Amino acid sequence: MITPLQCIDYIRLRGEAQGLSYRILGEDTDTLIHKRENGEVVIAFCGSNSKVDWKNNFHFWKKAYKDAEIPFNAHSGFLKCWKLIRHEVEEQVEALNPVSITVTGHSYGGAMAVLCAEDMRYCFPGVKIQMVTFGAPRVIGWRNWKKIKGRWDNARQFRCGADFVTCVPPFGMFFHHVVKRTHIGDRPSIIGWFKSGKYHNLDEYTHQIIKVSRSE
Repeated sequence: MITPLQCIDYIRLRGEAQGLSYRILGEDTDTLIHKRENGEVVIAFCGSNSKVDWKNNFHFWKKAYKDAEIPFNAHSGFLKCWKLIRHEVEEQVEALNPVSITVTGHSYGGAMAVLCAEDMRYCFPGVKIQMVTFGAPRVIGWRNWKKIKGRWDNARQFRCGADFVTCVPPFGMFFHHVVKRTHIGDRPSIIGWFKSGKYHNLDEYTHQIIKVSRSE
């Protein structure tokens, strides 16, 4: 399955030379679905790039994900956006007959990836699902957390430096990251909070992921 660096490539649209491009689904969710030669389907989501995205980002209250076998709570803004596009994404992926699936995204796109990965696991139970996110906020509430955390077993969530977006909604609002974050780049510090824009930038994630890839 593709590496974190290849996931970054999809998010950054370096695949345009191969005729790939994002489509706007739902209210304003930039989505790319592509089947690779080995049968792996990649689903990529861009970060916030409109007033609609930012409005949904701040809908911090939790809402029940009622369609799940084990009910859980999710960030209402992200859940609303995902449910607007889920059936179209599911239909497109099913038509591609995936051998495996990688779901990836940056920032708001990382939040979409969390919910998408859960749905892909449900819709394609015999297919290996991988999720890789960069600078993603918290999405899932504490309700039934211990019962559902296995849904994201094959997942990596990267946090660069003191990227503040990975710390919202605040922990005190009882939201949870789906897996322990993989820290890259500078160590978090008080001074780093004032540079959160730098650390959240996809260019910085790209730079740090390249460094990690070279050391592995």
